[in-house]
Amino acid sequence: MHHHCEIIIPPTDDIESAIKSIMKPFDENQSQEDHDHNPSNTFYDWYVIGGRWAGTKLMAGYDQEKIKIFKQWLQEEKITVSGLQAGKQALSPEDQIPKVDAKWNEMFPSDAGELMSCPMFAHSNDQYGRNGDGTIQGDICNLKDALAASCSRVIFAGPSYDSDSEKHTGPLEATYMLCGSQWNGVNYMDVKWDGKVKTALEMFVGKLSNYGDEYRERVVPKDEWLVVTVDYHS
Repeated sequence: MHHHCEIIIPPTDDIESAIKSIMKPFDENQSQEDHDHNPSNTFYDWYVIGGRWAGTKLMAGYDQEKIKIFKQWLQEEKITVSGLQAGKQALSPEDQIPKVDAKWNEMFPSDAGELMSCPMFAHSNDQYGRNGDGTIQGDICNLKDALAASCSRVIFAGPSYDSDSEKHTGPLEATYMLCGSQWNGVNYMDVKWDGKVKTALEMFVGKLSNYGDEYRERVVPKDEWLVVTVDYHS
């Protein structure tokens, strides 16, 4: 199954490397000889930034009543989709794409006036990142603009401990994680979290209240930190 994860990281110019560093300990494909490998902690075998969840943070920021009106328009115009679905629905036949995108841009114009593909459908991005980028607008944004977003797993990351400097200045690592439910060896156990980034942030900050000032300064997310949408498979 594919799952929706949001990863919160400090500002960086190399987002792909940052996400790779954070996700590595949880990869089911790791070698048993890898010192970071702990099979009980792994939860994915493949991931891509954006993917089938591309556009979800963007959509969350729109007027939801307008989204309903757009969906009603799709029905009234008898817009059809492919009977086969892997991720987002694909418009079929494809000659409907210009019409749907035109209506989307009419109802949801971008601030910069740039035209975009309707993020609800598969043509809006490469869901497998085969061209090097599976994202669309909003998949990588500032934390202050992502608080309304929801997901099935959230990871907060910060610098790891560096033994040479004896400070948290090492590569990024997960410092706090929540998911909707967790396998306990017998059954899935629900976690007390509503799936919202804002709630997860409040829970994380509350947990850090007993930590030292230096550590909290490095790991408590700021408004300008980045929130990256990740599609992972397990």
